[in-house]
Amino acid sequence: MNDEEKKVVIDTGDAGKGTSEIAENANTQEMEERALSVFASERNEDITALVLCLITTFIVLLFTKWVV
Repeated sequence: MNDEEKKVVIDTGDAGKGTSEIAENANTQEMEERALSVFASERNEDITALVLCLITTFIVLLFTKWVV
């Protein structure tokens, strides 16, 4: 087995559903940046959903106040 075929097993914990196997000479810096960009995009989606919920709640309360 040469250096290119060697694999490293990484424990990803409960959030990662167990373990991952990567090449020993993999570019870990690039993989870390990709993982962080995924978390950043999920955070943006969460903030957008929160803002839309707040706007919808405000509109519902506003119209409910007018109807009564």
